[in-house]
Amino acid sequence: MTTTTLRHTDQIIAALPYLIGFAPTESLVALTIRDSGEVGPVVRVDLPGPRGRVPMAGHLAEIITGHQVAVALLVVVGGGEEPLPHKPFVAAVTTALADVGVSVEHAFWTRAVEAGRPWLSYTSPELSGTVADPDSSAVAAQFTLHGVVVYSSREDMADTLAADPEADLDRRASLIDAIATADESTTAEKLALVHGTVERFAIRPPGVRPHATGPAPTDPELDDSTLARLAVALSDPHVREACLSIALGARDRAAARLWTRLTRALPAPERAEPAVHLAVSNYLRGDGVYARVALTVALAANPRHSLAALLDSAAHHGIPPDDLRALIAEARTTPTRAGFG
Repeated sequence: MTTTTLRHTDQIIAALPYLIGFAPTESLVALTIRDSGEVGPVVRVDLPGPRGRVPMAGHLAEIITGHQVAVALLVVVGGGEEPLPHKPFVAAVTTALADVGVSVEHAFWTRAVEAGRPWLSYTSPELSGTVADPDSSAVAAQFTLHGVVVYSSREDMADTLAADPEADLDRRASLIDAIATADESTTAEKLALVHGTVERFAIRPPGVRPHATGPAPTDPELDDSTLARLAVALSDPHVREACLSIALGARDRAAARLWTRLTRALPAPERAEPAVHLAVSNYLRGDGVYARVALTVALAANPRHSLAALLDSAAHHGIPPDDLRALIAEARTTPTRAGFG
């Protein structure tokens, strides 16, 4: 979510990569608008085939339900034979949203989110124009200022969490097993290792802007021994529970870069733990798309990971980040009730 107010269609379409984290293709993006005129939840879905239109429209409406918005703006991005392709899907989405009390104020189409691409309107045929430059829009400037990274595609986003070479993973897996077998460290010592490493990632030379999740030029190198000891530390459920609260504090972005590094560097099933913490960090900052990418990695590494499954369900249903934030805050004092044990 963002509090940026968008007023012009060319800027709205140009802002889509910054609102969802990557340049959408073959997608429908729904921007919900609050009474103040600010952007609420932004939801992207794939353009379905004929049989999938109604189910996909219902899924989108289900996500938006409960966010206390009354108006949505739709943008279809993709090709097609007709001057305005995908009309039946736009109609299905409009009906599904109306059924949950959300009216579609405008619906637009463009072939691609690129500067100078024509856009047309489904709802007001007399309206048309060209897409503004996504890299020079006011929205781009604001998001870049806050360290937001935009990827050229969802696949490029997923590549940021691609695992290290198999030989490296095998070597670290053996080291993890050896350290875990001989480990006699306390939970407090394990947690101190994690917090100390986060502090190393938080050190930033003057003039270097913080990065959201991707590696920064100054991030420290972690040798195999440190990586393995961190993996063993995160195998302690009390350490994992305590680490959830990092996402609520000032070291969140530094921790997110550490979680990213560990997700790439650790073998399965150990990589599931940092991937889940990375998902929490991004979800609380409103980046549900990247959170779901991280959760996909976590569940692939450990399909029985209960917190990953819970968060994936929350993301699927569009649970507001503030609700998750409150749940984590509760878990700090009542972990068994909150379900983070």
